[in-house]
Amino acid sequence: MSKQQVQELQLGGVPRANLLPASAREAIRRRPIVRRLVIGVIGVALVVALAVAAVTVYAFTAQASLQAERDRSNLLLAQQAEFAEARAIDAALTETTNSRIVATAAEIDWENLMAQIRGTLPAGVLLVSVDGELTTPDAVGPGGETDGGAEGEPEPLRQDSVASIRINATSPTVPDVQAWLRDLETVTGFAGIAPPTSVVGSEGASYTVTIEFLLNEEAYLGRYAPETDEPTDESADASEEGE
Repeated sequence: MSKQQVQELQLGGVPRANLLPASAREAIRRRPIVRRLVIGVIGVALVVALAVAAVTVYAFTAQASLQAERDRSNLLLAQQAEFAEARAIDAALTETTNSRIVATAAEIDWENLMAQIRGTLPAGVLLVSVDGELTTPDAVGPGGETDGGAEGEPEPLRQDSVASIRINATSPTVPDVQAWLRDLETVTGFAGIAPPTSVVGSEGASYTVTIEFLLNEEAYLGRYAPETDEPTDESADASEEGE
């Protein structure tokens, strides 16, 4: 006879009854989500509060800087008003200096030129008249005029010039005009001889000599010309020799 397996029957057990309503169970299930949402809202509020505080501090700082710059500007304006008269005087002096430079830029020392011309006269030659003529409107004539100048078309054999001097002289004998012209080349600002040069007369009578020589920009006096730092030709040659 086979042995039958004995089955044990357990009576009773752990009770598993949940008497909470469904809404309560749903609330319990959603409680962690609500907690996280509350924490998130509090975090956002803190961030917004910090941002508002930072903006407020920055606004106060910017306002303080702006006020400081306004105070500085007002102080500078007050100082400028204090020295307004000095600035006006300085501006007037600058304008006067610039006007003087422009007005005297084309000034010619006619008296010095006359002295140099007298020094070139050959023996026995006497000056009858010396007439200066402007060939550019900027040059200053012997009488201070500046609106003169030669008009019309330029002559083919006439060198460029800023002024010209016509010399009329007499001599009891035939003068050495060629030697005189060579001596005239030493006059400051000499630019050339304007043709023709005439010698009129005869033996036993006086001779009349007419010469017109031209002046270039080197004849300008330049009393108030601005100083330049550019080395002159002599200093450049001296430096080259030193090297």
